[in-house]
This record gives sequence, C-alpha cells and structure tokens, in this order.
Amino acid sequence: MGLHIHSLLEIPAEAKRNYYIYLLDYGWEEPLGEALFSNFQRMAELASKNNAVVIRGTRDRIHFHDDVFSWHNLNGEDTKDLLPGILITNRNPHDFKENFGDHNNGNTDTDFKIIVFPLKKYCKTTTDVANYIDKIFTDVLERKDLSDFKVLKEMKKGFGRALVDGLLLEPNIAGVGYNFNEIINYFRRK
Repeated sequence: MGLHIHSLLEIPAEAKRNYYIYLLDYGWEEPLGEALFSNFQRMAELASKNNAVVIRGTRDRIHFHDDVFSWHNLNGEDTKDLLPGILITNRNPHDFKENFGDHNNGNTDTDFKIIVFPLKKYCKTTTDVANYIDKIFTDVLERKDLSDFKVLKEMKKGFGRALVDGLLLEPNIAGVGYNFNEIINYFRRK
C-alpha cells in the first residue's frame, strides 16, 4: 500500500504491516529528492504485494518531524549526509507519537528499531537513486539478503543521542552483505 498523507495521524493506529517505509527528505527541491519521490508509485506497488506500506509527505514537501526523525536530526545523527534517505521500521507511525510524544510518561518501547539507507553520499544521479531504491525494495520486500549493503554504523538507544536502536546501511562494494535473517532478528531483538 502506498499512502500520500498530510499527517502521520491519517494512518490508522490499528494498521499492522511487516514494514513501514518512510521516504525522508529535508523539504528542498533537488534532483536526488525528486528521484526518490518520482519512484513512489513503483515502491508503493512493491510494498502492497509484501505486507508493507510506503509513507511520504505531500508534494509540497512538508517533512515529517518528531523526536526520532526530522529534517535536521535522525535518531541523534546529523542529517547532512543522510537525507534524502529511506527509513524502514517495524512500527506504525502512531507508535512514534506514543513513545516519543509529549504524553508518553517515560514509556519507551524497547522493541522499536529503525534501519536507514542514506542516498546523498552514495547516489550522484537520479538513475543511481532509482537503482538504489530498486535494490533495497527487491531485497527487503522479497526477504533476500541485502548483499549490496553493509552496516555503516549501529545506533544504540541511550548511547549518544539515539532514542531508538538503529542501523545505518551503506552500499557494499566488495564481499558479503547484510543477511536478511539478521534484519528479521534485529527487528525482533529486545
């Protein structure tokens, strides 16, 4: 399912999917961000066949913002080299608000995880973006190993400024990539 939304609150709280995939940018019109958004229909089609949902802001580039990710901070990381990017999580957007909103009473979910694929550092052309997206979606949604990616950095909740556990993945030029079962285990690990 692909969803054009004005607010994350428009997604039903009871919606359950294997993955929630966010297309993130910083609100500026530039070729890499445009390529990300122009491939939305293809991503939504792939997601709809694989119990996933792809979420993006409206065409007027209103960006998402909460304590975990925004245009200037992604789970404690400066977004200068991360955005535009793709964020994959196992949590419904309402869980972000419940865990990190103003009224969470200090209750943060220990099972909340994210995986981030930055585009800026690895894509120089819009064709690179399309290829990058295709590889991510094909591998993740078809439950294949991410043979073309490796872990760049692990973000541990409570260390530094990270609010949730997260992985930054980057293209892997030589050798073994990230095993799909590790992704499944990563999202299940407490």
